Amino acid sequence: MSNYFDEKSSEQIKQVIECLTGEVSVLAVLEREHELSEKIRKFLNAFHELTERVPIVIFEKGENSDAEEKVGTDIYPVIALMRGDGTYSGVSFHGLPVGHELESFVLAIYNVAGPGQPISDETSKRINKIDKTVDIKIGVNLTCTMCPNVVQTCQHIAALSSNVSAAMIDLGRFPEMRKQHRIMSVPVIIIDNEKTIFGNKNIEEVLDILMQTE
Repeated sequence: MSNYFDEKSSEQIKQVIECLTGEVSVLAVLEREHELSEKIRKFLNAFHELTERVPIVIFEKGENSDAEEKVGTDIYPVIALMRGDGTYSGVSFHGLPVGHELESFVLAIYNVAGPGQPISDETSKRINKIDKTVDIKIGVNLTCTMCPNVVQTCQHIAALSSNVSAAMIDLGRFPEMRKQHRIMSVPVIIIDNEKTIFGNKNIEEVLDILMQTE
C-alpha cells in the first residue's frame, strides 16, 4: 500500500474513476530547485498505480513551453487538470493534494471529466454568466478542516466555466504567498491577486463575491 493512499481511500478513488463519463489528464510541471517537486512526482506515480484511466504527464520547468503556456502560471511546481481535448481546465494544485485535500483532487477530476457534482439550474445559470477571466487562488494548510470545502467549491466553478481558474496553494510550501497577501488565517480566497476574502464559503457565496468583482 502506498504512503499516500490507504486501503479505504484507494477503493474510494477507484470507484470515482470508474464513474467518469469523459476524459481528463494530469499535467505536472516540476521545478528541480523546489523540495516539493519530488514529492509530487511520487504522489502522481502512486496515483497512477491505482488507475490508468487518468493519464499523467510530468515535465520539468523549461522542458515543454507549450504545456507551461497552457497552464499559464508563474508558481511552480504545479499539478494541473487538462480536459480531453488537451485544454487547461482551470483547476490546479500548488502543493500535495493529500490529507484533507485528497478529496479535493479526486472531486476535481470527477468535475472536469464528468458527470460532475450536481448543482441547481439557477447556480448553473449564474456560473454561465461569468463573462470575464477570473483568477482564484485558495490559500490552505493541509491540517485545516474548512479549507477543502472552499477549494472544492472554487474548483467546481472553474471546471464549469472556461473563464475561471482556481488554484489550491499550500501556504506552508509557498510562504511568500502568505507574506505577499498578509494572510493570517485559512482558508483564504484571493481574486485576481487583489481581493482577499477569509473564511469558509459555499458555492453561492463565492459566486456572490465573483459577481461583485465585475
